[in-house]
Amino acid sequence: MKLDYTMGFYNISFFNINIETEEELTKDVLKKNEATFIHEFIHYLQDLVLPYNIRYSLSNVRWFFNILESAHKMGSINRPFSEWNNESSTLWTQFFRSFGAGGKIDSVSKIGDATSKFVITSGYDGNLHIQREHRVYEYLLPVFEVGKSTSISYNLGARDILEYIAYKIELKNFPNRPPAPQLPYESIDLIFDKYGLSYISDDIRLCIAERCLYNDVPIHLLLSTLLGNDEFKKFITDSSYEEIYNYLLFSMTITRDGQSEILIAKTQRRLIQFASELQLQYSGFDEIKKWILKVNSFIEHKLSGRFIFSDIYKMDSDEMFRFIKEIICCIGIPLVMNSRKKYISINSNDIEVSQFIQFYILQNFIYFIKSDQLKCPIYNFCKANGGICNENCIINKHMTIKGNKNCYYRRFLEQYGLLDIKIN
Repeated sequence: MKLDYTMGFYNISFFNINIETEEELTKDVLKKNEATFIHEFIHYLQDLVLPYNIRYSLSNVRWFFNILESAHKMGSINRPFSEWNNESSTLWTQFFRSFGAGGKIDSVSKIGDATSKFVITSGYDGNLHIQREHRVYEYLLPVFEVGKSTSISYNLGARDILEYIAYKIELKNFPNRPPAPQLPYESIDLIFDKYGLSYISDDIRLCIAERCLYNDVPIHLLLSTLLGNDEFKKFITDSSYEEIYNYLLFSMTITRDGQSEILIAKTQRRLIQFASELQLQYSGFDEIKKWILKVNSFIEHKLSGRFIFSDIYKMDSDEMFRFIKEIICCIGIPLVMNSRKKYISINSNDIEVSQFIQFYILQNFIYFIKSDQLKCPIYNFCKANGGICNENCIINKHMTIKGNKNCYYRRFLEQYGLLDIKIN
């Protein structure tokens, strides 16, 4: 029997969960869509814990500051925006090549050997006086779909690992959910099979996958440093889950100035850096900064010294639900939206929700100015949440926006000195 299953998605880096239902998001509706909610909550937690995700949050800060700087210098923004400085261009390259864009493939009969190509960039990690060249890899995987004799090229990336982790946790606790497309949701399983490691248990696979997201090029670490290493393959074959867990947990990363760094320190450093960047570059995000510091403190005291997603996977359902409830009670979820973009906040007593709305608009604004679309970038959100919308919003007439003091988008433009900037 096919279950009634609602899809969802999470906007990486912007702390908002989306449940694709027309219904108002009440406690009963979230309970009805619990499997989807848990999957997207795992993505939300990934943004707060994993250095790869936090780095993307830092990148968005930089991209927006680049847009502001250009707009105020030129007095206008020409779309699609292309006035990226060297740092922003490098960050776009790093993200797109490392994140992957393979789409979805329902059924896979087999995969070929992944091939990689790289570009050399000078990466950003917060210290602008340090510029070091390094390689940014892109991995392409030949994939044969069931019933087809020719392969297609699949762009493997961090997205595959993030989805794999969330899907494994969801599937363990909701085994009757409908099957998901094999790619990206079973990508790591397919890779382990390809490397002759089909006997490696799911908990060990997930632990290895999680470790890779403490690296800025996760797939390269997985395929080249770990599974491509005969010594490591022998180690995970001969060792217990606990031995592998501890080995990976206490492995070190190397910072851009050549210093060794434990994994939890890397998370804390980047969260502090993210909060600092918000304060330095943006006006009006003081409350988000406080929330990020609160999240950092929570991670330090409750989640440090462990692979949190591997631990969640090992929990039984009752323990997992209690644990997630505890996290939500401590840090809340700023924005949860339905398919109409009507939002609620969960346990938001200590969250200034209006600032997270501004952050949501920021996300849409970045992609709006990269495009040539006419419609206001938050038309659906504004319409669903009491904003005053009319036909002029469809063609985004700037003068109409300026005259509408109840417009969410107007408040955003005004906040950052963009209200009098011509956006072509």
